[in-house]
Amino acid sequence: MKKYNYFLVTCLMILFSMATSFAQDKEAKITLTFEKVDSLNVCKAFVTSEGQPVIEVPVILSVKRLFTKLPIGDAIATDSTGVATFEFPNDIPSKNGKLTIFASIVDDENYANTETSGEVNWGTVVVTDNSNVDERSFSAGRDRAPIYFIVLSLVILGLIWGTLLYAVLQVFKIKRLGKLEEIKE
Repeated sequence: MKKYNYFLVTCLMILFSMATSFAQDKEAKITLTFEKVDSLNVCKAFVTSEGQPVIEVPVILSVKRLFTKLPIGDAIATDSTGVATFEFPNDIPSKNGKLTIFASIVDDENYANTETSGEVNWGTVVVTDNSNVDERSFSAGRDRAPIYFIVLSLVILGLIWGTLLYAVLQVFKIKRLGKLEEIKE
């Protein structure tokens, strides 16, 4: 049994080394710059490897959200100077106006997965209006529920209990009629 385990571990190690030998070891570095051109927000990702610009590598731009990253458009390949230029939308909501933007290279044949991030004030500040908290609404609890919900639920409960009470009274009525039949006989 031990020979089998050693053989299995050896095979797995060989397979793992073969799989990792096909992976490229070239490292890329991404530098993000943010600028405002006219009314457009422009994000540029400059990709270099060993001090030289990297050409024709797809770069993905995304924004940090609550649980994951929101991709912004499609992947854009770098040009002859190693720059991928993105037009950033103006309508992404944020709590305080700041957005964390990620640029990444994923699943490229020549370069390892690389990611960098930067923070910029391009978010649309979301203003929450809680002035209607004390009003009646569908999502309110108990005392703030709409009146017709309260009335309707009381009518339904009354009908259910009324049906049950009627059924119990009918049982007693049948029992009483059975006693009257016994007396007549």
